[in-house]
Amino acid sequence: MNIPAHDRRTFLKYAAAGAAGFGLQGQVWPAADPGLLEVHDNASREGTEILQEVVVRVEAPDDPLVSTAFNMLKDRVELRCPVKVTRGAEGAQIVLALDPGLAPEAFRLGPENGTVRITGGAPPGLLYGVGKFLRTSGYGEGFLPSSWTGVSSPQGTLRGMYFATHFHNWHQQASDAEVSRYLEDLALWGINAIMVAFPMINLQGWDDPQMEAALSMMKRYARAAHALGLQFTTGLGNTMFIGTPDHLRATPLPDPTRRRGNSGHPVCPSLAEGHAYILDNTRRLFENLADVGLDIVCFWPYDEGGCACAKCAPWGCNGYLRLSRDLTQLGREYFPKLKTVLSTWMFDTPPEGEWQGLADALAKDPGWVDYILADSHEDFPRYPLDHGVPGGLPLLNFPEISMWGNSPWGGFGANPLPARFQRLWDQVKGTVTGGFPYSEGIYEDMNKAVVAQCYWDRDRAAADTLREYMAYEFGPGVEEQVLEIIGLLESAAATSYRKEPVDPEAARRACAAAEAVEARLPDWGKKSWRWELLRLRTVLDRERFGGDGLESPAAEAALLRLMELYHCQLETDDPYHHRVRPPLKRALSRNGTL
Repeated sequence: MNIPAHDRRTFLKYAAAGAAGFGLQGQVWPAADPGLLEVHDNASREGTEILQEVVVRVEAPDDPLVSTAFNMLKDRVELRCPVKVTRGAEGAQIVLALDPGLAPEAFRLGPENGTVRITGGAPPGLLYGVGKFLRTSGYGEGFLPSSWTGVSSPQGTLRGMYFATHFHNWHQQASDAEVSRYLEDLALWGINAIMVAFPMINLQGWDDPQMEAALSMMKRYARAAHALGLQFTTGLGNTMFIGTPDHLRATPLPDPTRRRGNSGHPVCPSLAEGHAYILDNTRRLFENLADVGLDIVCFWPYDEGGCACAKCAPWGCNGYLRLSRDLTQLGREYFPKLKTVLSTWMFDTPPEGEWQGLADALAKDPGWVDYILADSHEDFPRYPLDHGVPGGLPLLNFPEISMWGNSPWGGFGANPLPARFQRLWDQVKGTVTGGFPYSEGIYEDMNKAVVAQCYWDRDRAAADTLREYMAYEFGPGVEEQVLEIIGLLESAAATSYRKEPVDPEAARRACAAAEAVEARLPDWGKKSWRWELLRLRTVLDRERFGGDGLESPAAEAALLRLMELYHCQLETDDPYHHRVRPPLKRALSRNGTL
């Protein structure tokens, strides 16, 4: 490729910004920690060839996931620069390989005999290595292979993502192709599990006209996850169908803080008929999932569940535990290797001794639980930090990456909150071994990347992850400017959350900065839905905090575009669709309100 010297230097400079990524050029982290890595700066590689054609040699057994890793590499490189990526043996510049001497999820990147070698301990590790390689390479008129060198192994064992598939949000409405590609992108960031809720709460019963679609959705996610080597998870509890008989219904919970929910259609498991009803419906769900497989179940105590009757209370360490243990036994009849996650969401709210009761119970009978999951709306619960995890089990977190300061959820576009999640992560990073961030759509994509990398490397700073994200997803050389924009957006969200006036000048400044950044992006970056969600957020913040409001032409155009990106409907009979739909005034729910 013939590039003038001055142009080549410019390309190397900005490609290196993507390749070195995080503003840590030349830094070497302690070798004792398997999740931390040595980083080398591509900017020092003046002699590195900028490639117009890329040949990849696959030195690995014939495996579907290895082929998928190659296809993902080819697709992402060709999307970002005008090169052709082919698979071949001769003249290869990149090698994909496996080394059983590495841990199955670990990878190694580095030069070897004139090639860049990406090696995984097993096919999942190779996939994660491809992700690191892609994010640290340079893209322009040609392709500059990453010079990132090192070995990396995840510190978190269960690195999940929870997709809330309801309210006609993106997760529920997206096509098979969109779902598969999005799971691919998350796998490249190191995710190894997804959770999808079966929407029993929205269905009348097994004869509901929407039942076939609900089961099809579950199977679609399961197949897409397993094709990528991800574990498939669903949630269980005591909430059942809309048509649950009234005489089986649970006793409402005391909820003075209004955080336990009392939603759904919970059944009292202390009633013999209620217990049988729960198990019968759960058995039928397992039977429907038998052909796609189920790896993990997560039991949920509150929000859409619980019972306050004398035989079930206190729910979190009494009725809930008994039911969860019974459902575990049932699940392992269908899926013998089924793992369990016991959520403690909203335990001791108000104080009832649930955490201590759970500790006492698991001290006697811990064998049926694999993980404890904990989190809260704000700061992490104190009990597992101060007293240890009940049963001595691995601890997962459940960060809420979707809703905070954000109503409707995703209604104004991207919601990056790196400072918030850095603060919350620092509370638990030495204690948890992964988690399931709660997602209502694609608008929190940056938050997903931040949390996923925290699970991989507990000391990875959120800002460093975002620098890598921006260079890869938007284009090189704009990382610091976009970080400044994100800082302004997060400040506005926090101020609005506190019900304080947002600085209108700051909102206008963020929008102007986004316009300036967009002018510098490559075409593929400008066309990225990830950039568009951030750009639209700056427009809507400008209009609602420093402009003419959400009925201005600019705001209405932005809201309509968001609705297109989310697959939203202008009119719907879903009474809750307004929770996940941009607040366009002429968009109506069944009750005629936003």
